[in-house]
Amino acid sequence: MELRNMTLASLSVDGRGSYGIAASAVDRSDELYTYLRITDIRDDGTLNMADLKSVDDEKASQYLLKPNDIVFARTGASTGRNYFYDGTDGEFVYAGFLIKFSIDPVKVNPQFIKYYCMSDAYKGWVHSYNTGSTRGNINARTLGGMVIPVPPRQQQDGMVSILSVLDAKIKNNIEINENLAA
Repeated sequence: MELRNMTLASLSVDGRGSYGIAASAVDRSDELYTYLRITDIRDDGTLNMADLKSVDDEKASQYLLKPNDIVFARTGASTGRNYFYDGTDGEFVYAGFLIKFSIDPVKVNPQFIKYYCMSDAYKGWVHSYNTGSTRGNINARTLGGMVIPVPPRQQQDGMVSILSVLDAKIKNNIEINENLAA
């Protein structure tokens, strides 16, 4: 399998990352967009739906996530934590401490990027920016320059297929366990 080293920016639609909206969270309301914050993203890339908030800002619609977007936490102890948006979790406006990259499905299987950003290689790359007692902080340019080893499309699709099945099984097992505990 021959790998091509590509940057995250080169695999995105517009070649760059963008910062989320700088607005305060408000209590959850069906009349407003749901506000995706760093604290809503778990280490495994899933969402904690228990304490979602909304955002009340006239510019909120400009920050709506679209399928194949991936957002990254850019600061603090959760630097590098990420969430891949496929549209199934509802509509979200992403917060200012998140950086969004829109993955181009012509260039790469977007879910391959999702799974790469859960890998030990990715976590090691992030950790290299969190050395010593300094607080983690990664900006859009640094994230965009992250080099990702990209296999041919057929291998990407195969990996994504296998990992997606495993994710579905894990999710199903968690739901079964939660029902048994109830």
